[in-house]
Amino acid sequence: MLTGSDLDFFNLCFKLAETAYKAQEVPVGCVIVTNEVVIGTGFNQVNRTKNPTRHAEFVAIAEANEWCTLHNENFIETMKRATFYVNLEPCIMCASALYQLRIKRLIFGAKNPRFGGIYSVVSNADFGHDHEIEITSEIEKDRCISLLRTFYDRENTFAPEEKRKSKKKFQIELVCRRF
Repeated sequence: MLTGSDLDFFNLCFKLAETAYKAQEVPVGCVIVTNEVVIGTGFNQVNRTKNPTRHAEFVAIAEANEWCTLHNENFIETMKRATFYVNLEPCIMCASALYQLRIKRLIFGAKNPRFGGIYSVVSNADFGHDHEIEITSEIEKDRCISLLRTFYDRENTFAPEEKRKSKKKFQIELVCRRF
């Protein structure tokens, strides 16, 4: 069952996803909370950093690790009490990390049918981890899907030239298909 503060933290994660969108990154945001305190936040930074591991979850985990160091907290023990809020089902790489960190809860928005590592493509049984995460999914999924569609409808300036989806070319192809 979600609480009012769960929804507040989820809204913060969605704002981070919007920040990623404005930075021309895949719009994913992540917030890590323990004991009602935000200890880590992140949004996708893959394009900006040219580092394929700078997913929102990993950025937030790095920030949470810094928070633990500053507050003399054991990072591994803190993760075991943590709730992660993400607007999109974590990819396989990120999901595996969450299971290895043995986090307590995961609350996410839309499912990720292409890369999802919680339900969509693989699940915990596929990873073989002996840890279960308390998962709540499809929170405000329509809002999350809408943001992703908006991102994928525009041209990705970070894509290689030959792979870019030019709106003009796409519109011409649509017109040609009608005839």
